[in-house]
Amino acid sequence: MAEWWEIKLNPKKLKKLLSEELARIEDDANYGYVHAFKVLAAGRYYMYLGDFEEGKKYILKAIEAKKKDIDTFIKECGYESEAVAINKVRLAKMYRWVGEMDKLKQECLEAANIFRKIYEEGKKINRSLVLYPDSSRDFYVAWSAAEYYLGNYQMAVDVKKIYAKNTFGIVSSGLAEYILKKDVQALKNQIKILVEGIIEFKCAPNYDTNVYDPWHWYEEAKKIAGLPGIFSLFDPSPPILPIQED
Repeated sequence: MAEWWEIKLNPKKLKKLLSEELARIEDDANYGYVHAFKVLAAGRYYMYLGDFEEGKKYILKAIEAKKKDIDTFIKECGYESEAVAINKVRLAKMYRWVGEMDKLKQECLEAANIFRKIYEEGKKINRSLVLYPDSSRDFYVAWSAAEYYLGNYQMAVDVKKIYAKNTFGIVSSGLAEYILKKDVQALKNQIKILVEGIIEFKCAPNYDTNVYDPWHWYEEAKKIAGLPGIFSLFDPSPPILPIQED
């Protein structure tokens, strides 16, 4: 019987998804392309099949592809742009899967500085980003994640307050709030919500990796709680808010 925090995946279905993703990756390679989200997906599939080293290899490929994406955005939009900041957070989250925490924090620091500057300048000129935050979900979800990974938990909570109209919630803001309040029960409830949502909506491990990314935050929440998960394999740091099982 599965524990309350476990999600049982079907290996046969995962292998099929992986095979299909690898075929797409190979097809892209024939044209000289590497798409970060595709190799990231393959990396996650491998990890959930228990092949962690092969999974890490593909996630490292995703990291290199995302770095190239960021270089392109810098050329096209400028360094202090939404596109660069958002994609730096996406890159940082990839580093999380392979335990590169120093690199994760560096990307989040750069991203957070850009987010803060854009928001403050936006207030001065009444940008829609500020007036209608619910229309800029990528911006606020990524901003909260950056602050969370920097340990700026109150700032992550404040970002969620700005984005109050979001009906899905920002998990990183929630996790930050539970850490600030040392609320173990709320963390446990959050994990249950993630588990139930992933199961109910049949979310594959690569579901919505660019924005809400439930599998990422499922692994993050388990890491905070001291429950077994992928992040613990590559990051031996102790749990922040351990859940004591009965």
